[in-house]
Amino acid sequence: MKRLVTICILTSLIAAGGLAGGDKQWFQKLVTERYAPTVKAALLPTAMSGSQKSFKTEDTQWQYIYSFFRGYLHGLENTPGTMTVGEVGGPHQTGFEDGLRHFQQLQGCTNQPFGLLDFGYDPVTAHGTFKWAFEESSFQPEGTNKNWWVNFQVGVTERFAAKRSVNKDSLFDVRRPCTFKGFLSPDQIGSTGHMNQYDRDFIVTEILDVRLVPAKAVDEEIKVKIEDGPSG
Repeated sequence: MKRLVTICILTSLIAAGGLAGGDKQWFQKLVTERYAPTVKAALLPTAMSGSQKSFKTEDTQWQYIYSFFRGYLHGLENTPGTMTVGEVGGPHQTGFEDGLRHFQQLQGCTNQPFGLLDFGYDPVTAHGTFKWAFEESSFQPEGTNKNWWVNFQVGVTERFAAKRSVNKDSLFDVRRPCTFKGFLSPDQIGSTGHMNQYDRDFIVTEILDVRLVPAKAVDEEIKVKIEDGPSG
């Protein structure tokens, strides 16, 4: 499976903020409502200091602060690739990179004070189907109409591919039944993933099982289910 190197994470929330001018109140509200008091108490002073050093207006300072928290969270998620969240040198990209750097500095010299649970993520083991392709990373949980955007933590697909002696680049080139273990993002955040088409982020820490049937067999099974429809 090829690595998606550049991802845009400016979600519909930020787009909506643009309608309000992207001002201080909007991004301050997002930070205030999204994160637990312990997280804000630990990260906000550093984020505010960095924003004041880099930008002059309160609007751009709070854009920086918002993305500083997201950069720190990206470090916790431990997923591969380089993220683009705004223009180079702009408040979002600068804040994101500084937040990620702050996380890495803490990892290097102290015990990391937070985990994904502190950011409102839920530990889950989920059965469903998954497919990865260009601009697609779609996990559909069994028995629901939800669609989650999957990010695998570093080394997860490589370990499973080595264990099962399969090619990791073709592991999910068709939609396959599978079982994943990981962390699900808070549901109040809103749409995510490519073009905000997904309900929640699913950070996969372990692939427990993949039904490695031939691609044609998977396609035929899905087709039969659609044609049969629900039993009456």
